[in-house]
Amino acid sequence: MKPRPRGKWILSTLCLIPLTFCLLYESPLPNAQAVEHAQVNAPAPDFNLPTLEGKQVSLSSLRGKVVLLTFWAIWCHVCREEMPMLDSLHKKYRDKGLEVVGVNIDRDVGASVQDYVKQHGLSFPILLDQERKAMKLYRAHFVPTTFVLDKRGIIVDKKVGPYKWSTPESQGFLEELLKKQ
Repeated sequence: MKPRPRGKWILSTLCLIPLTFCLLYESPLPNAQAVEHAQVNAPAPDFNLPTLEGKQVSLSSLRGKVVLLTFWAIWCHVCREEMPMLDSLHKKYRDKGLEVVGVNIDRDVGASVQDYVKQHGLSFPILLDQERKAMKLYRAHFVPTTFVLDKRGIIVDKKVGPYKWSTPESQGFLEELLKKQ
């Protein structure tokens, strides 16, 4: 029996790999498989995540409120600096309809997130996204990333990186959103 040349088989296999990737990643998904992503001026995609206490919270349950949805991590220094500012906003405007929601993306939560929340007295809900599904849904590639949702659940703004939420301009923007029906 004559041995088969391996060079042609390897070459033909190597040629198929790029073609396979093109077919998988370049062709649009059918509507049933299309993935909804977060965009400014579009409805905020819904998700369901557990709180630190284990209670499930869906984003759609907050409809009717202005929502600051912030993706953060305990290892992110600027995230930790921003959290007290967000908590201050939450305390100031929660009775007027503002809901601040922190989505923690740490894979190994342990007690570190709970310790941080207790240590800083954060009053707003912290949701756990250990598998980073919501983060991917919102294409929050950097932390912190914060989405501002109006009362109808429409994304009206997106801030990538730390933001000065204590300025008169940012508070005025939130106050205007809170006034709108």
